[in-house]
Amino acid sequence: MALLAGCTQPATSSSTRNAVTVTTNAAARPAQPTDSASNAQLGGTEPGALLAAEDFDTVVPRIAETGAEVTKIRYVSTSGDGSRTTEVTGTVFVPSGTAPEGGWPVVSYGHGNTGINFDCGPSMYDDLLNQWLPITALLLNGYLVVMSDYEGLGAGGVTVAHPFLDSNTLGHNMIDAVRAARNLTDAAGSRWAAFGGSLGGLATWAAHDVEPRYGQGLELVGAAAWVPVADVSDLPAKATAGALTQDQLHLYFLAIIGLKATSAPDLNLDDYMRGSVAANKDLLVLCNGPRVPDAIEVLENADPADMVPASPAAEARMTSLLKERALGDHMAGAPLLVMYADQDKLVDQEWTARVLSEACEAGGSIESELRVGEGHGTIDASRAFPWIGARFDGQQAANDCPSS
Repeated sequence: MALLAGCTQPATSSSTRNAVTVTTNAAARPAQPTDSASNAQLGGTEPGALLAAEDFDTVVPRIAETGAEVTKIRYVSTSGDGSRTTEVTGTVFVPSGTAPEGGWPVVSYGHGNTGINFDCGPSMYDDLLNQWLPITALLLNGYLVVMSDYEGLGAGGVTVAHPFLDSNTLGHNMIDAVRAARNLTDAAGSRWAAFGGSLGGLATWAAHDVEPRYGQGLELVGAAAWVPVADVSDLPAKATAGALTQDQLHLYFLAIIGLKATSAPDLNLDDYMRGSVAANKDLLVLCNGPRVPDAIEVLENADPADMVPASPAAEARMTSLLKERALGDHMAGAPLLVMYADQDKLVDQEWTARVLSEACEAGGSIESELRVGEGHGTIDASRAFPWIGARFDGQQAANDCPSS
């Protein structure tokens, strides 16, 4: 069983039974223009405004070998409920060579879970917390790539907790990352695609759904999401039934901690976790690193009974909180590809099928593919590459939604 890759948090508190120690970055860095983006437009308060940019000279060699110019950025985005502006960090990868007329086609890449502390933002690490492979492939296919760290993750002066699984926030972050890339370099075109798996699959699907009302000034050609954590509001019921997989136990744990750190500070953790999980909260929120094997051991030996909600009321509240963050406000727009797996131990097949049915009812063009015999971390999502290429080429996408 692999430790769940990717996601949540912030805020600091003492390590009491009903608290978890998470950290935020308290110091904002001054804006500084990058050497490789002399035309960068710094400043502003609108979504996508570029607040800081600096060359990323130590990025993993496989990306450097493509000849791409790599820049760390800090930019303005919007909270999931639209009530406030936020500061988000990320990374922009500009292919080598001369951009085509109209600029490079842009791919906003949604990374999977990397952890929930502020220092779990991929832009803080030379290996991008192991996100380099799909980015390299996208660069070699002639795309300008931008990867958001997501709100609350990354060293950009962010002092708020990461809203784990908040679909609208993730969607805003991915769209505004494209705007920020266009403020960084005039080589970035206005046509773009969203692309990502797992937590990044949620971010990708969310970007697709919010784009019709939030993506003004850009042209989304398509969104490709695989094994997305689109709606995990059934986790509390599975916990009550003692049916959580080990992967789902960690996902549920992160969801609970993320909610307490953000929209539900009054949440009583004793209602949702006990035993070794509760005793090792500070270990289980760490981002990928040398102590991950210890976290895996905790999860492998955890008693599922320790995650059973304390009462029907506690189960109902958690279900409602998770439902609020899930995909749900579907809007017809650009073509969407969703790939999921029948052996997924993190996201139940029927969860994704349900969200697909709801999205089809909203209209639009949705192509879905159930991969038989594959799992969350073993799904073959390679078809997403030619699929987005066909969207940039203007080819019509298949639509698997039932005809009305």
